Amino acid sequence: MKNKLYAAAAIVDSIAAAVRSAKPARFVTKTALMPALTVANPPRDPGMAVGLAGSWAGDVALLGDSDRAFRTGLFSFLVAHVGYTAALARRSTPGARKAVVPIVAASAAGAYAFARAAGPMGKPVGLYALTLGTMVAAASTVRGAGSRRVFGGAALFAASDALLGASRFVLKGRAARVATAGVMPTYAAAQWLIHTGFEQGERPPA
Repeated sequence: MKNKLYAAAAIVDSIAAAVRSAKPARFVTKTALMPALTVANPPRDPGMAVGLAGSWAGDVALLGDSDRAFRTGLFSFLVAHVGYTAALARRSTPGARKAVVPIVAASAAGAYAFARAAGPMGKPVGLYALTLGTMVAAASTVRGAGSRRVFGGAALFAASDALLGASRFVLKGRAARVATAGVMPTYAAAQWLIHTGFEQGERPPA
């Protein structure tokens, strides 16, 4: 039931994000997302708790349109990914680290491309992209119950941020609006998959 409430909040906020006139409502819908996910899936790992807190702070910051708001959101999500990476590393399996190098390499290439496109904000954007890539790499090493959800969520998080970066720094007009419309659905799904997958792996065997 609690996960259904989170899903409902995510759907409402995703619709509001795609409708310009509904922006005032997002001060309620968007800020409610991470608290709703916390209630549905209370974190037992400190790193996951940091991830939720950083994500909530980032959600609030990105309700603003200024460069300052964007930098604040970027830093908040960077902290979130450091928390997620620490939690996922604890569940890391040594024999499953084959994908780490190509994922980090791809992340470095993406970070370089977005840093160049971001102009004056290139350095923080590049650092954030590398941190996100590290989190995805850590997710790829998780095995056991819920591991596919965790990696799927991490990959969706990267896709969501790629859409956000493209809509802000690369695309214009209708293409930018289409990319923007995809940010929140992929982000909300990513958070749900990461947390439900991780908590599934934390449950003691029956």
